[in-house]
Amino acid sequence: MKKIDYSNFELIENIIKDINFNYKKDSYEKLDNIKYYWIETIGNKISKLTKVYKITDDNILTIICADSYAANELYLSKEKIIKILNEKIEKMGIKIEDIIFSYKQWKE
Repeated sequence: MKKIDYSNFELIENIIKDINFNYKKDSYEKLDNIKYYWIETIGNKISKLTKVYKITDDNILTIICADSYAANELYLSKEKIIKILNEKIEKMGIKIEDIIFSYKQWKE
C-alpha cells in the first residue's frame, strides 16, 4: 500500500513493526499450571471465591478473593497452603515463597 504524499498518516504495517509485545509465554504457562494446582489444593468450594491473579519473578503469588472473610480465612492457613502447593508444583521448578490474599481487586 502506498502512502499518500499529502497525509500525515502512518501505514499500519509500519506501526505494527514497531510494537513491542511483552508477552512472556513461560510466565503465563506457569500461571495456568498454578491455577490448576490451586483448585486442587484448596478445593472447589473455596476456589469459587478466589482467582489466581499473578506470580512475580521472585515467586510471590497473588490470590484475589471475593471478600475480606475469604481472604482472612486463607491468610490464617497460608503456611499450610504454601507447603501443600509447593509439593504439587515442585516438578515445574517453582517454589512459592509467599502468597498475598487481596479482596479489593475482585470483579465478577
